[in-house]
Amino acid sequence: MFGRTAPVVLEIGIGLGESFTTMAAAEPSVDVIGADVHTPGIASSLARIESLGLQNARLVHGDALVFMRRLGPASLVGLRIFFPDPWPKVRHRHRRIVSEANLDRFVSLLSPGGTLHVATDIDEYVRQVQRTCSGRADLVGGVIDRPDWRPATRYETKGLAAGRMSTDLMYRRV
Repeated sequence: MFGRTAPVVLEIGIGLGESFTTMAAAEPSVDVIGADVHTPGIASSLARIESLGLQNARLVHGDALVFMRRLGPASLVGLRIFFPDPWPKVRHRHRRIVSEANLDRFVSLLSPGGTLHVATDIDEYVRQVQRTCSGRADLVGGVIDRPDWRPATRYETKGLAAGRMSTDLMYRRV
């Protein structure tokens, strides 16, 4: 897909692509794939990729879970999910991307030492990610300080303005 052999990171839900393309530009030795279902975000990301001249960024316009079926086992060094839809109503929480149903797939795609990085400003979602990930023998990690290399997303900025604090969680496949 990239015409070279390099570590690959998948980011699910790239919004308008600001943080996705900023991180891609900051790590040219890593190939990054951004997946999103919203056409305006894909269009914005394409424009940013072109204007920055990024050779290490590719986009998937569609459901990341469907796309992930095309990836081989242990093919990713990282999986990033920043400020996913929190589905706040209890009856909708089964739709959350970080769930037990999806975690097996996520972990199988991570190479040994690969990381799952989730950021959210919804406290109940933090607890769900912790519950879902902490019971696994093949993952270690938890809440971390916000990494300096992770740019703020639009959703994070809106959450901070509304008085919500963001939490980063990082799990490593062992």
